[in-house]
Amino acid sequence: MRIVWTWPSRRDPGQTPGRRANLNCRPDYNRLHWLPPDINGGQFAELDSYDIRGLSAMISRNVPTDRMHYILGASGEGRRRLHRVPSEGVSCIDYVFIGSDEKVRAWLLSNPVLDDPLDLMINCYRDEGDTRPATPSLRAHQYLHEDAVADWAHSAAGHMGNMHYRAPYVPPRFDYGNANRSGVHQDGDVPSGSLP
Repeated sequence: MRIVWTWPSRRDPGQTPGRRANLNCRPDYNRLHWLPPDINGGQFAELDSYDIRGLSAMISRNVPTDRMHYILGASGEGRRRLHRVPSEGVSCIDYVFIGSDEKVRAWLLSNPVLDDPLDLMINCYRDEGDTRPATPSLRAHQYLHEDAVADWAHSAAGHMGNMHYRAPYVPPRFDYGNANRSGVHQDGDVPSGSLP
C-alpha cells in the first residue's frame, strides 16, 4: 500500500512552496493530486486488517502524526488513473472517505484483488500551535475527531481484525464458579456454597 499525507495549510496549486506555507486554503476535493508539491510525505506499508482499528494502527506506524481530518482511499478506477496519469489527480467519485469498518471494507472491495499497490491519502490537521483558523470540513463529510486515529490504533481491540491474529483460548466455565476446569478451587477463590 502507498500512503501519502498532507497538511491543508500547505496546499494550493500554482503557489511557490514559501507562499504555500502561509496560505489558509482547503484542498480541492474535486481534483486531488497525490504528487509533490501537493503532498508533504509518502510511505509504503502493509495492511493486515479489514477494519478501522487495524488500518489506523498501520497509519500510526507510518505517518508522522495521528491528528487527521480525513482518510481517503482511491477506488479501483481512481487508483488505475493515479498509476496511469498521476498528474491528472483523482476526482471525488474515485475515492472513499474512510471513517468506519464498513468504509474500510467498501474501499478494499472497490479495488481488484491482488492488484497492488493500494493508494491511501491522509489529510492531516495543522501543526499544533498554528494560530490560523481551521479550514471548514466538507458539508457531507465531517472531519474525524483529532484523536480518532490514535484512539482506534491503540484500542484494546486494535489487533482483533488482523488476519494473522489468534485470540487466546479461554475455556468456558459453565457453573460460573471460582474453580479451574477440574473443579478444584484456586488460591483466593471463594467456594460457591459459602457466598451470602
